[in-house]
Amino acid sequence: MVNIIRNPVSYCEDLENLMVSIKNSESFSHTSWSIAELQVLRVHIRNHYRIQQQGICAYCRQRVSLQSAANCHVEHIAPKSKYPQFMFEPKNLCVACADCNEIKKEQETLGEEPDPICNGNDRVLYPRAASSFYIVHPHFDDYDEHIEIFNGHYVDKTEKGHFTIGACKLNRRLRAFGWEETLISEPELNCLMTDFLGADDAIVKNEKLQSIKRALVKVS
Repeated sequence: MVNIIRNPVSYCEDLENLMVSIKNSESFSHTSWSIAELQVLRVHIRNHYRIQQQGICAYCRQRVSLQSAANCHVEHIAPKSKYPQFMFEPKNLCVACADCNEIKKEQETLGEEPDPICNGNDRVLYPRAASSFYIVHPHFDDYDEHIEIFNGHYVDKTEKGHFTIGACKLNRRLRAFGWEETLISEPELNCLMTDFLGADDAIVKNEKLQSIKRALVKVS
């Protein structure tokens, strides 16, 4: 599974000219992304990142559709409503599943989405370092260094992981359906998970994490 996108999308001359004309129009805003003239661009970006990410959502790591656009959305990592200047920036783009994209979009529409860029209000150039982002950035960060997934439950290993889990509501299935039977039926594992979730100290949290990994091996 790809942890970091190594090959950002590139644009041919025709697409470059199209983007320039859209950005230079008087009506340009974040809503311009949806206009019919950009359909060819959206398809190009979606197909590129669908392949680069091996059909996996950048946030929840679940599968995206390899055919339909309905469950393979072009995702703006720094939201286009806050940063329309980065709407076509290759490293601001990836693909996400319908749920992750919709959750971020709903927050964006309501003005409640946490800003993924550190001190980003006056940014003219797109940041080029992982340290410039609060979110686990698919072009700059190794996902596994920040988030651990246990039986469908997302556990933060760093502040970036915590931010990303919250911004995308990655534990939405846990909230809706609870623990899976195979996990909650193991008393030792259930106890370890409870201790892990209640730990505030990073060292203690890492120790509990290692204990959970060992317990999962025994369960399997």
